[in-house]
Amino acid sequence: MTKDYQKSLLWLQMTSGDNQHTSEVVQWVEQYMATNPPPLAIDVNWAGKSYLNIVWQDAMVSGMLDSLLSSFAIVFLMMVILFRSVKYGILAMLPLTFTITMIYGAIGWFGKSYDMPIAVLSALTLGLSIDFAIHFLQRARELEKETASLLLALDSMFQEPSKAIARNAIVIAVGFTPLLLSPLVPYVTVGLFLAGIMAMSAFVTLVLLPALLKFTSPKAMK
Repeated sequence: MTKDYQKSLLWLQMTSGDNQHTSEVVQWVEQYMATNPPPLAIDVNWAGKSYLNIVWQDAMVSGMLDSLLSSFAIVFLMMVILFRSVKYGILAMLPLTFTITMIYGAIGWFGKSYDMPIAVLSALTLGLSIDFAIHFLQRARELEKETASLLLALDSMFQEPSKAIARNAIVIAVGFTPLLLSPLVPYVTVGLFLAGIMAMSAFVTLVLLPALLKFTSPKAMK
């Protein structure tokens, strides 16, 4: 308390530095003050390392979310320009969309919060997930022109090209597994997250894209 009794500092000593615990304390205090207003108008401000971490993390998470959405739109435009086709642009985005939905859905389902490592890695999801789709669609288009048949092109795709995509995904996914042995939780999160992205994006590419190519091709359906 200052000598003129105009300012006071209340120090809360916590046994945990977890941001979620600090957020619960802040929420509880604000709710208490809202239901039990002081007799005089006072200004209450928070300080401390734990609270600054919350503010910083919230700003980063919201910023990364906006970046992810804007990058998603930019990648879609790039796919349309690359393939010179809206159809193939949409097809190229589907493995990416399914991968992001499944991975982030699993994170929420297991109760993992959208923390800093997850927010930062969300930008990498775009590049890693779209890579296999570009290779698959481009090679499938080339084989379809050579064979004049989508079905023959897909048969050829599941020889060397698909084997290369599968092996690429396995090698990179396994390459991140040593991070699971790290004593630091963020490193374990990175290992699981990136390995899951590689495995899921390759699986969706090799299963979903051939089915959608046949479904969107009248000749192949006949």
